[in-house]
Amino acid sequence: MKRIRLGRILLIWGLTVSLIPIPLSANRYGSAFMEIGVGARALSMGSAACALTGDGTSFFWNPAGLAFVKRLQISGMLGNQFGSLTEPLGSHHFLGLTLPMSDKVVISANWIRLAVDGIPVYAELQGRSYFDRLHNASLRPSGEPDGTINDTEDGLIFSFARNNLWNWDLGWMYHRVKVDIPIGLNLKFIRQTLGTGSAFGIGMDAGAMVRLHINDMVQNENWGQLAFGITLQDVTRTSMNWNTKHQDPIPVNVKWGVSYVQPLPVENNFLSIAYDRDSRWGGKGHIGMEYDGFRVFSIRTGFDDGHFTAGAGLRFWTFAFDYAFLSHELDILHRIGCSVSF
Repeated sequence: MKRIRLGRILLIWGLTVSLIPIPLSANRYGSAFMEIGVGARALSMGSAACALTGDGTSFFWNPAGLAFVKRLQISGMLGNQFGSLTEPLGSHHFLGLTLPMSDKVVISANWIRLAVDGIPVYAELQGRSYFDRLHNASLRPSGEPDGTINDTEDGLIFSFARNNLWNWDLGWMYHRVKVDIPIGLNLKFIRQTLGTGSAFGIGMDAGAMVRLHINDMVQNENWGQLAFGITLQDVTRTSMNWNTKHQDPIPVNVKWGVSYVQPLPVENNFLSIAYDRDSRWGGKGHIGMEYDGFRVFSIRTGFDDGHFTAGAGLRFWTFAFDYAFLSHELDILHRIGCSVSF
């Protein structure tokens, strides 16, 4: 009964927070690197992973999904942020460790970094008006930068997840159905350095999932798993505090999702479909699909707020390799992920 109440509390909490207006002073670019996403698998599926996640990257999409990790796992991702593969304009990397403490409890530690070097700096416009600069050539900008600065953004995330197994008594069918109800929490430490300025912030995320085993409900192995997920990101209203006394408040984001994993007629072949929705910045939709063949290779595609994504995965022994292709208004992005389980 307590488990059911906890799930209801999280759901009500998420719906309530989603109705709270975003402060007018919120800066969309404060700690924006924490919204880029990690994990080539999820990214290639349009970032629709709130209800489908279940590996070492789960902390980002829904920390509750960490509860499904059963072996120690080291995960990582490499990515160029715009520009060419050989001369990128920046880099976006991730490294994490996920450690199951028991059959139900899992903890993890993860590090995300976004780095951009050589950002040009231009002098401020001189003169009191456009008229002054029009008639005085010395006040016009030359177009040449006065120098460059670097931007480095780091996020350190500690996560806790616990799975709660509930046996649902259907009554009329005289049998019980297994229902997984994991919950998870993130504690985030965020730091950004831009030129001579630096900022620091602390935030928290909370997540929950409900995974139904439809095959148990209908007593037919041809059916799969239906899952619902909700994540409250920056539920403590994270604020980036700069050494210049400026603050960038980060509004709460309510992320919810649904997924279904269908086994195919050929053994160990599965088709997964997922949909997510974010509330922050006017809302974004994400949809993705994955074909998993023999638990060895995967083909994925999706749309991330209307932008096409695709990718593939390969599993060998205890290793998993993933690739994501992401379309963007500015350029094409590539992500390469790898994980090893012990």
